[in-house]
Amino acid sequence: MADLTIVSAEVFACKSDAPQIIWAKDMSPMFEANIIVKLQTQSGIEAVGGVLIPTEHHYDFSVVQACRNLFPEIIGKSLEDRISVTEFMLTRCVPLNPLAVSSIDIAMWDGYAKHHQKPLCEVLGKKRDKIKSYASTPLFHSIDEYIDFVKDLQSQNFHTIKFHTWCELEFDLEMISQVCPQFPDIQFMIDCEQRYLRDDALRLGRKLDELKFVWMEAPFDDYDWDSYQWLREKIATPVLGAGNSLLNPFQIDQSLKENVFHHARVDTTYVGGITQAIKIMKIAKKYNKNTELQSWSYPLGQAANLHVMLSHENCNYFEQVVPYKNHEHAAKSFIRTDNLGYVGPNPEHGLGIEVDWDIVSRDWYSHIRLDEKGLKSQIRSI
Repeated sequence: MADLTIVSAEVFACKSDAPQIIWAKDMSPMFEANIIVKLQTQSGIEAVGGVLIPTEHHYDFSVVQACRNLFPEIIGKSLEDRISVTEFMLTRCVPLNPLAVSSIDIAMWDGYAKHHQKPLCEVLGKKRDKIKSYASTPLFHSIDEYIDFVKDLQSQNFHTIKFHTWCELEFDLEMISQVCPQFPDIQFMIDCEQRYLRDDALRLGRKLDELKFVWMEAPFDDYDWDSYQWLREKIATPVLGAGNSLLNPFQIDQSLKENVFHHARVDTTYVGGITQAIKIMKIAKKYNKNTELQSWSYPLGQAANLHVMLSHENCNYFEQVVPYKNHEHAAKSFIRTDNLGYVGPNPEHGLGIEVDWDIVSRDWYSHIRLDEKGLKSQIRSI
């Protein structure tokens, strides 16, 4: 359809007002860039997609430059052909593939759903109206801070919470031993950021068994399948991978076939977009496993993951970044957990996220636009 032909493509890399956080004791504070892609169709549809890129020491420039090499592949293509366009982009000689493809793919799906005047989950084949949410915490220096934060989350009606912690065994053990028993009505998870050795992971895992944790996430590097299989044989708590390095559907298929992980774990914004996430959801279902999507992102990325979750049954939880406002940059509408502990989509068409272009205009530090006039590239000092 000619009216769905892409006539211009833009990408903005924006600094944000999110506090810089640390994810483990050996890491530096993160600069979390908000990458936003905007596509315009011949009929005037504005399609948007976005990813969060965390880097240490400085904001990322690489994704914008990767889009510079991808945009020529999509100008003149139709949103009707979004799946084949994404599959074609994934074969290009572009650094950061598939991550660089994700925001473009998400934008194409957003525009396609807007064309049909439906929320994206309906276009994808909605299976449910809402999904359970878990609060994904930042790190705190003291156990008392964790206790106070969990109390606050409980008052906001969260029933499930995932700890990010220092990945230092003795602190982690002491923290969960003190915090969790104080909140018997809350279920807990923990993210180990691929920072544990086998013996320490086993000690932590046995404590998680005692405390009935929902899952243990990323104790080892995603490619250390022997260690995952070793640990899974020794503890009852489900063990998942990190979800941001093992991205190839074939590798994910093999990992589930060999029973490396209890469930698959990926992020729509890392794996190549909605097109690839749907493939992985189907792969996991083949093995009667879930794909527990992560969604530590800004609103466009959060919404992309949510719509995939709502259109499939093999995912139990939505990851809600807290505090909310730290990751709501450059948006006028948001994804937030309701007073029953669930998340649903916004009613607007597409992703249901309205971008605040005034904020984008204020905060971008790298910008590229390609249209019939050619390529325009700009960089601002940060």
